[in-house]
Amino acid sequence: MSRKSKTRRNFLHPAWILLILMTAFCVQKPAEVKMTAPPVDPHAPYNAMGRQGMVVAAHPLAVEAGLSVLKSGGNAVDAAVAVSFALNAAEPFASGLGGGGFMLLYLAGENKVTAVNYREKAPRLAGPNMFEEKGKDRDEWRSMSGLAVGVPGMLAGWNLALKKYGTKTLAELVKPAVEIAEKGMAVSKNYCAINKEEYERLLKNAGEGSCYLNNGLPYEPGERLHNPDLARTLRRIAEKGIEEFYRGEIAQKIVEAVAARGGVMALDDLASYEAVEIAPLKGSYQGHPLYTIPPPGSGAYLIELLNIIESWPVKSWGHNSPVYIHHLSEALGFVFADRDFYLGDPDFVSIPLDGLLSKPYASRIAGAVRPDRVLDSYPPGIFGKKDGAPGNTTHLCVVDKDGNIAALTQSINDFFGSGIVPEGTGFLLNDHMKDFYPLPGSPNSPGPLRRPASSMAPVIVFKDGKPFLSLGSPGGVRIFPSLAQIIVNIVDFGMSLDEAIEAPRFFFAPSKDGAAEITVESRIPESILKRLEGIGHKIAIKDAYDRFFGGAQGILIDRNRRVIYGGADSRRDGTGKGY
Repeated sequence: MSRKSKTRRNFLHPAWILLILMTAFCVQKPAEVKMTAPPVDPHAPYNAMGRQGMVVAAHPLAVEAGLSVLKSGGNAVDAAVAVSFALNAAEPFASGLGGGGFMLLYLAGENKVTAVNYREKAPRLAGPNMFEEKGKDRDEWRSMSGLAVGVPGMLAGWNLALKKYGTKTLAELVKPAVEIAEKGMAVSKNYCAINKEEYERLLKNAGEGSCYLNNGLPYEPGERLHNPDLARTLRRIAEKGIEEFYRGEIAQKIVEAVAARGGVMALDDLASYEAVEIAPLKGSYQGHPLYTIPPPGSGAYLIELLNIIESWPVKSWGHNSPVYIHHLSEALGFVFADRDFYLGDPDFVSIPLDGLLSKPYASRIAGAVRPDRVLDSYPPGIFGKKDGAPGNTTHLCVVDKDGNIAALTQSINDFFGSGIVPEGTGFLLNDHMKDFYPLPGSPNSPGPLRRPASSMAPVIVFKDGKPFLSLGSPGGVRIFPSLAQIIVNIVDFGMSLDEAIEAPRFFFAPSKDGAAEITVESRIPESILKRLEGIGHKIAIKDAYDRFFGGAQGILIDRNRRVIYGGADSRRDGTGKGY
């Protein structure tokens, strides 16, 4: 049982009920919680609730930063940028100035969804053989060298969205992050869950004196992390703008740090970087329109997976039943085959999205799944041969009083990224070049100015012509499978947002060596797993609430009750708060 479930059950104790009744007679409700809409069921599971606005993110200090912006009159974009800055200080192992990502925006005044792509790019000197040439040391070069670092897009993306759709300046929104970096914070258990590879990467590239280590050793939960270098960097950006990052002294330090570790990034790569506004992908599930991120993100594969699931009577099968887990796992086999076969930077490769996202194509895949056994292979595509080209993350959601929505998924890739910290800057550089396929001949092979394929897939789902659900998650290739399961939990199984996020998850991806397994959380009963094994599945069991499956954040808007719910995943440090 999760800590949330235990808390809810404890509140049913007679002593708590008596205390609540006595308090109700003695304490007058604050004006802001007086409601004209029907009251919210106090026993309904939820993580956070509000009526004017909501912020959900991976750290409570970042949530407070965003909520303060909303209360001061800022909109969803303003708050999202403040949260993003704050996460660089409070959750530095997952995102920050040295990374990139995608932003999905709902503009209430126009009833329109748009998106911003600020995914990192490969330097101009990158090539398809750049990792192959490193031989047996290829994997190390892809994760902890200068060659692993893509040109960061984070600041450019925030700045673009803010200038076009925000109301406040970067200088205003950076202040909470500066305060967190200077005053310090107690690190969480999640921050301290550092593995051997992550530790070695930090020790090698950031050094024993790095603030991300405590005197050269991993932090223990509750110890305080201070980052005065980051505070100075953020002040410098507030004073001089993002030009300082892309063309000024910070740019010079980034290039020097990358070059010192064997990288090929040049000042021109930073100076020429631009974030771009793009049209989102549109799909639907069970009559609900939804919008998500196009390639090089993985929104297309979220839509493809949901299209396949829609072909089956999942509600009658039952949540996490053997037949349900079997069919969704087999569907994932086909979806991952398509993803590996087609996904790349659409500026450089052709991706047959119309076919991949069509309902008839999904029906063909659904029909290929055998109910009584595991398939031997999952052939990609119905389009024939291709023409042309042969970790860690964070998510945040904001809703403001006008109904605008900002959903951002952004990352430095692995926990603590490449481990490289440009001298005196206090921020970590990404290792997103690792997301390229390391050999030539793939649509996702590295090349000059290409953006690597991404697993990110923030999504906004509509109901009755208005958005009712915004979701996103970290978790690498588990992102879109996790989001699909949460959406199905809500739409088909009638779960609340928090129940849907906390429900046990599973994951499957095909393997070329035939050793693929369904990975499950230990809360899925053994009797279910034995039935899956009986039809040929191999099973790997993770912890009950395992960060392997990400840390989803979501917002659900109940227009009938005029309530905004925030859901934050207890698998990581997520939290939500509304007003």
